[in-house]
Parts: sequence; C-alpha cells; structure tokens
Amino acid sequence: MVRVITQETYDEVVKENIEEFDLSPEEAVKEAVAQFEAQGVDLSNIIKDLVLGSSDNHPVVSAVQKLKELCSTNDVDDILIIKELDILVAECNKDIAHRLRAGKEGAYNTLLDLLEVKLKTYSQEQNKYNESLVVKTLNSLIALMEMQPDLLDERGTNIMKSTLDSIENESILISTLQWISVCLMKHEINRQKVFDKNISNNLKKLLMRRKRNKKLLSETLQVIRRFTLDDDIRVEFGKAHEHARDLGLNLLETLTKLLKENMEAPIVSQLMLTMSTLLVRHELCEQAYEDVLYTILADNYDNVTVILQASKLITALAGNDDVKRQLVKSGIVPIIVSLLRRHSNNATAASLILKCISALSLREVEHGRLFLENGVADVIVECLTVHADDSSVQKNGCWAIRNMVARYKEHNPKFHELGIEGVLNQSYEKFGKDFGFDIKSALRDLDCDVKLDEQWTGKGVQMEK
Repeated sequence: MVRVITQETYDEVVKENIEEFDLSPEEAVKEAVAQFEAQGVDLSNIIKDLVLGSSDNHPVVSAVQKLKELCSTNDVDDILIIKELDILVAECNKDIAHRLRAGKEGAYNTLLDLLEVKLKTYSQEQNKYNESLVVKTLNSLIALMEMQPDLLDERGTNIMKSTLDSIENESILISTLQWISVCLMKHEINRQKVFDKNISNNLKKLLMRRKRNKKLLSETLQVIRRFTLDDDIRVEFGKAHEHARDLGLNLLETLTKLLKENMEAPIVSQLMLTMSTLLVRHELCEQAYEDVLYTILADNYDNVTVILQASKLITALAGNDDVKRQLVKSGIVPIIVSLLRRHSNNATAASLILKCISALSLREVEHGRLFLENGVADVIVECLTVHADDSSVQKNGCWAIRNMVARYKEHNPKFHELGIEGVLNQSYEKFGKDFGFDIKSALRDLDCDVKLDEQWTGKGVQMEK
C-alpha cells in the first residue's frame, strides 16, 4: 500500500535537517526525499523545491497572495497582475504538487474574481489589451486545473456558459474551450454539470461559424469528444452514452457537412474521430454516412493518422447493417484491402483496419467473399506474422478471419496454403489465456484440427426425486 504525507510533514523534516543537522537547504531537501522514498512514501503531491526549507515563501504561494492583494484594490495595476499570472502559470506547469498548493491557497476563487472583472471590462471596451488579460486569466485557470478538475464549482460552470453565450472573440473562445476540456477529463460530475448548461447548442454554434478558424474548430471537437468519455473510476455509472446520443442528434448533420469541406489533415482526422465517438445509435449511423469517405481515403492514402480515424469511423458506421451494405456496394472493399497492404507494418493501423474488415464482414456472406476475392487472405496472414507479439492485431485478425469464412469456406484452402494454422497456433501459445476462444473459433471455421473445451460439465450427481 502506498503511503502519503502532508506538505506540512515534509516541511518539518526539511526544517529539522537544516536546524538540527546543520545541512544546507539543498542538502536538507535531498536528505528528506531519500528518507521518505526509503519508507515507500509517495511524494508526487509534495513540493520539493522549497526556499530555505519552508513552503510559506514559495513562489506559488507568493503569487497567489499577491494576486489576492491586487484584486482586492480598486485601482488594479494590470501590469503587476500579468506578472503574477505568468509566475503562477510557470509554477503550476511544473507538476501536480504545485497546482495542489496553489489550489489550497485559494487560487481558483481569486482567478474567477479576476476573470469576471476582466470579462466585464472586455465587454465594455473591446480591445487587444483587454483580450490579452482575459486570455491570460483563462490560461492560468487551465494551468491550475490540469489534473485538478475537482476545483470546478457552479460559479465556474456559469462563467463558462456565459462566455460561450456572449463572447465572439476567437482567442477568448479557444481558451474557454481549453478550460472546459481540462475540467472534463476524468471527472464525470463536471461533465454532467457542464452538459446540463445546454452547452450542446453553443458547440453547434461554434461549428457553424462562417469564418473557419482551425484552432477554434479543433478545440470545439475536443470538447465534444470529452463529453463521451467514461474515465472517472470514482463513479459507478456515467452518462457517456447519453451525452454521445444527444450530441449526435444535435451535431452530426453539421459535422458531416464540415467533413465535406475539410478533407485534409489534420482537421479531417479530428472530424472523423469525433463522429465515430457519437455513433452510438442505429439511426445516427444512417445520418452520418457520406460518400466523401472514399475521397478522403484516396487523398490521404499514405497518411497513417487519417487512415486510423477513417478505420474507426467505418467500423462505427458498420454497426448499422444497411449502412454496412451501402459501404460495400459503393466499392470500399478493395480500398480497405489496399490500405491494409500499404500499412501492414504499422501495428496500430493493421489492428484497426482488421477490426474494420471484421465489422464489414459480420453476418454478410457476400462481403466476406468480396474481401477474399480481393486478396485479403495473404495480407492478413502477413499482418499476423509480422505482429506476432501484438495482442490487438492477433485478436482483430482472428475476428476478421472468422467473420469472412464462417459462412463462406471456399477460400479455406487459400488460408491453409499460406500457413494460417501454424500462425494461429503460435498466437494461441502466447495469448490463449487472454482470448483463446477467439483463436480457436477462427481455427474451427477454417476446418483446422482444434480441441474445444467444454465450458460447462455436469458432476454426475443423481438428482433426488
């Protein structure tokens, strides 16, 4: 079990090393760190670079205190505020320990006080100087709340919402979206609180802006995806599905239009990734299908990042059987096979394309036949051989083989000529405990010799009447 201590305990030990053992501050810190680490204490939340062995005069503490003093005066000196904000950001960017200390000193409420004043000033006198102050304050909140989203409260969410409602300045909007993104990471309650502010309509408005700012579009897409996360281990049940469904219903039409207008990297990758995270309902897949996918794949044939996101999107679309048939009917099979051949040496790309093949072939005899007739068998065997130690490639490869040949065994001899049985048996030796059933299922449908384990067996006990 990991042991933890408070900042005060650490400070006392450093102070003791200085006063009782006559060590320099640097030596006292080094000795304290070695002592606690030897005892198995986790020091990740402790500020270690102390000044004279005390955290009371540490730059992060001083910056927060000076900001409080500056914000409490009527005649605010903006130059001094900017100086302290820069110090606070630099300290918070060092590690989580500095951010925690700033939070304990009241940095969050101080920054919100400052932000409200500066937003009001900006609304009254829109100029570059006011814009810069608002952005710097927002960036300070971002630095403070990175990996510390618990600080967000109702006041903060109201400021987020009012800023998105009333501000048109792109620099301020970008920083606001970045602040929202930080607060949504690994925090289900924050996601629900912000989503309940009807932020979906604000995101749609940003997507529909006539003047395209790629940075603003990128940050908007990031926020959309963060609402669909399910990464907070403190919450038993989240609302990732509900958020994805509601966002999909409201935004997919706009996102598909944007996809037609932005078919070059890197925005096209982000658009496809965002769309794939929202395809959680049957009807949403129909709404999101676009023939533009083929153009994107052709134009970005060598761009592995685009291919990865396109594979995810096609796999998500294939969740709808009608859309799956339309994809194949439109001629996507030879393109997918060609992409797998081109990127077979990239484990991540191979894994996602194999998963895509698996989804397109599921319960569709004709689709499996088309893949096999387009020469996918030798490429799959090559991928499984090259990436013999990659569990994701092995598992998705087994699924793809099984879905293609389960109802169409005419190409089994081709797989056997390529040595598939030996490849799958080697895979079973490495990953049998993880997904042995999938490997054996592929061997079974390939008509290989395979011993299937009985999952449930009786004990031979006579039942009493």
